[in-house]
Amino acid sequence: MNCLLTGGSGIVGRHIIFEWLHKAIVEKTVDHLFVIIRNTEKSAQQRLVAILQDVSRPDFLNKFTLEDCLEKVTVISSDLSAINKSTLERYNFDTVIHCAGSTSLLNTSDSKDKVHTQNFLVTKQLLNELPTYVNRFIYISTAYSFGIQNKKVDDTIENYKVAHFRNPYEQSKYESELYVKETCKLKNIDSQVLRPSIICGRLLDSPLYEIPKFDVFYSWAIFLDKYATKSKENFRIWIDEESGLNIVPVDFVSKAILYAFLNRTIKELNIVNPRQILHKEYVGAVLESFDIDLYEYVTEKPDNLNAFEVLYYKSLGGLFEKYVSVPDLQFKPDLILKLINQLDLNTTLGVHENFMNLINFSVQKKFKKSY
Repeated sequence: MNCLLTGGSGIVGRHIIFEWLHKAIVEKTVDHLFVIIRNTEKSAQQRLVAILQDVSRPDFLNKFTLEDCLEKVTVISSDLSAINKSTLERYNFDTVIHCAGSTSLLNTSDSKDKVHTQNFLVTKQLLNELPTYVNRFIYISTAYSFGIQNKKVDDTIENYKVAHFRNPYEQSKYESELYVKETCKLKNIDSQVLRPSIICGRLLDSPLYEIPKFDVFYSWAIFLDKYATKSKENFRIWIDEESGLNIVPVDFVSKAILYAFLNRTIKELNIVNPRQILHKEYVGAVLESFDIDLYEYVTEKPDNLNAFEVLYYKSLGGLFEKYVSVPDLQFKPDLILKLINQLDLNTTLGVHENFMNLINFSVQKKFKKSY
């Protein structure tokens, strides 16, 4: 039960490490984890130690010494884009969890190049350099690789025609999924494709609300923290009131990934919230928390924008327009509900009742990243 992990310093990756350690030391259902981390101003080993000792780590790690953890995790110091077979063959693992990649949602040419390189080309490089003894490849994609659909989607992307995407990021993950499945089939490697939805801070393992990086929907709070005082007139915010965001806690995501690791028959899994949080349920609360009380929901982008609206629609509003202003992507949650029931969680994963706690926590932290 040894495994190679990429993207271990990222939002999901470090929580996979945390969950792996719990299963390795307490449950003893997994063994050793090899993590590819590149050197920066600190060495790869120092970066791993910083992750394991960070104050934001789950409390259950307090039961283990650093030495306990390092007995179960080994760093492979390398840039993933330059990884080669001779390096990987030094280590004993038969499964890969490929979590690394870019999550840039921009529609610029630079972003398109970035996500194509970091999501597709790096995945291709890794698959081509795998030792022959690797027999399983778990690809961490996104629930939004389905692109824009007008009906509920299940866990198998082949059931849907995917032709329209909100941004190059979604397309890069879709294309990477296809490449993973086709290449693994040719190489006689089992593949699993796991698709987390929008990720928020922890809601299962204390300390709650922690997340190493505040992005995606947290950008609302970052934007308002900086510019809310400029809102002097009625703010007309364009949303689809019947749509929402599908948000899942990062610790639930890591548990779902290890659940799939231990259940090899799962070929594809959408790690989603069975019920999205509607825009009309959170947008007003967030605005009011930043003392913007004069606002209204509108069904199309307004004309004759006031100064604050110009600022919003040229930045945050433009970035998330296709997520908050149009019908949302809907999921059939049958498979993920099995895990939710197994963990005895409520079906909204605590997101709805804790949404403002998550926002307020990010403000309190001043949106600073953990190491």
